[in-house]
Amino acid sequence: MDFNKIRDIVAKTEGLAGWCLRRTETEATTVIRLPSIYTIREGKSIRQPNPHPREVITAPSEEILVTAYCRHSADGNDYIGEAVGQFVSDEEAAVSETLAGLIAAARMQSNKPYPFVDKTAVYPQVELADHELLELSPPALLARVQRFSEAVLTRAAPEFGVEVSNLEVFVKQTRNRIETGSGVALEYPSTLADAEICFIARFGDKVAEHTARPHARRLRDLDPEALVTQGADYARGIAQAGPPPQHAGPVVLMGDAVHDFMLLQAQPLSWHCNGRAVYEKISRYEKGKPAAGDKPVAGDDLTIFSDPLVPFGPSSRSEGEAQPARRVCLLKDGCYDEILGSLRYYHYLGLLERGEQPSGPLGNTVVPAGPHRTGELLGPGRTVVVKSFSDFNADPTSGNFASEIRLGEVREDGAAKPFKGGLLIGNWFDALADIKLSRDTVAQDGYYGPAAVRVDSLQVAG
Repeated sequence: MDFNKIRDIVAKTEGLAGWCLRRTETEATTVIRLPSIYTIREGKSIRQPNPHPREVITAPSEEILVTAYCRHSADGNDYIGEAVGQFVSDEEAAVSETLAGLIAAARMQSNKPYPFVDKTAVYPQVELADHELLELSPPALLARVQRFSEAVLTRAAPEFGVEVSNLEVFVKQTRNRIETGSGVALEYPSTLADAEICFIARFGDKVAEHTARPHARRLRDLDPEALVTQGADYARGIAQAGPPPQHAGPVVLMGDAVHDFMLLQAQPLSWHCNGRAVYEKISRYEKGKPAAGDKPVAGDDLTIFSDPLVPFGPSSRSEGEAQPARRVCLLKDGCYDEILGSLRYYHYLGLLERGEQPSGPLGNTVVPAGPHRTGELLGPGRTVVVKSFSDFNADPTSGNFASEIRLGEVREDGAAKPFKGGLLIGNWFDALADIKLSRDTVAQDGYYGPAAVRVDSLQVAG
């Protein structure tokens, strides 16, 4: 589709108070490796080499989205509404029909007026693209992905009791273009390199699977050795794990589990610090107040940043809804600090008048390291370690969670016994009162922070 043609039609359309056009052109390449074929004979799994182990899928795509803003009046009051749609053709009749529907939808909204981002906005320079991937020809790109795949399979070959059953690599090369009715014009490239690696562990009649799903902007940031070491360990642990314990007391989160527990996208802090929730008075947010409420603090003071400016961070970005992105401190020493929000809600909350700049989109989760060695967090006494969840999500409003444990272990008297299943039960905000942070840090899929955290007051229900 012709972006300029669509823009010119949008610009001359009557009834629009403002608009934002976004075009995303993506070249997506998927490489699937199936090293073996499995068949069942007489109730037993038979493994054979796959004569055609690789499949390549390449698919270009283009998407042009528009956000339409309309002003209207009712009962003597001025309002504004917005609606988002997608163009499927650049023909004037089709573009005009789409816009007419969006204008009608926007006029059904009665929001208080708010300003738009204008052409004076300054966008941060942040590395979002692996230029090695952008500049490679299709054959060279496939060769680069092949080297990564071979490195994973070579590293996995000597792992005891574990093999890779399938390996998929997804590479996206994207070019973004944004223009608005207020004069913003922005273009930038970005890349994503994701993988899905399935590890199968077999010990007699015990079989278990663990799938690693790492994300990165650069393919070189996907470390085959680290991925195989952790993935094989998880698969072996699940295969040999016993039943979950009944436990109330200290729990240490490590590996995938600490990522899931601390990531802003999964825990409730970002919801309560969201400008819309604060404006609508449905949030716990109160600047300077402890997020743990009245509970006495017995752990470390926790600070959490939403940072979209980490170079090559999976959740990094220079803008969101055409608004410049910036680093935001949501929690400072255990207390609410800044608000995560757009120009609209910064205006509604009076923050613009105080000279504060909107945060823009949610970014990577950055947590400063704590004071404790990881070994200190693991003892003394009986401690449950959670390495992986089936899925972790805390209720965004209450902070309550009851999440299934995919792999954990009970540490006691110098021994570690793996287990699987059971629920980790607690409240995310209550956990802030006695959380302890390791000085060892990890960078994993948009989380940059302590490699282990200990909470002394959680439950495991078997």
